[in-house]
Amino acid sequence: MRYQAVLFDFDGTLFDTEHDEMTALSALVTQATGVEPPKDKLLKTFGMTGPDGIRFLGCNEEQAAWVKPRWHEASLNALKTTPVFEGLTEVIEILHRNGVRLGIVTSRGVSGVDMGLTSRGLTAYFDTIVSQKDTVLHKPHPDPLIECLKRMDIAPQDAIYIGDSPGDMQASEAAGMASGLALWGTHQPGLPCTYRLAHPRDILTICEVEE
Repeated sequence: MRYQAVLFDFDGTLFDTEHDEMTALSALVTQATGVEPPKDKLLKTFGMTGPDGIRFLGCNEEQAAWVKPRWHEASLNALKTTPVFEGLTEVIEILHRNGVRLGIVTSRGVSGVDMGLTSRGLTAYFDTIVSQKDTVLHKPHPDPLIECLKRMDIAPQDAIYIGDSPGDMQASEAAGMASGLALWGTHQPGLPCTYRLAHPRDILTICEVEE
């Protein structure tokens, strides 16, 4: 087995949250500021913490304080029905069955992750979740990945982090880990990475796991 652990990003990697998240955020920021954020700028908020993303879209402190709880509520409601990317549930089950340990490292709050995993019956497959509250620095800094590896007692060279954003790939490299770019979720397929994953089943190949 090439890797003892697979760590996943959440948004745009495990869960196809882009449409619901961006629609809700755009509407709230427009209501708060009177200016509709452009789509390319909205997409750049993926991988940021909620507060950082809201500020990035031009909200001042007062506007951000109004947007944040409303976006949090909208996001939680959406995650009750937001789909897991096709093929990933089966891959997660196979990895777990073959003894590959699984974790999640995300810049979102843990309540949203819990909601998504619970709604899909996936909670028991994951050893740990490192979320926004667990480190001072966030991706692209390596600290969240290092924290996850520490909790799982896994060496960096024995794990791979799978994500969809530049911050995910940069954090992997800085943590001394292999990186897998989820082509099913990314908008930047040319990002530097260790592996380009066209389909979730490619994870089984690079982990040398038999179905």
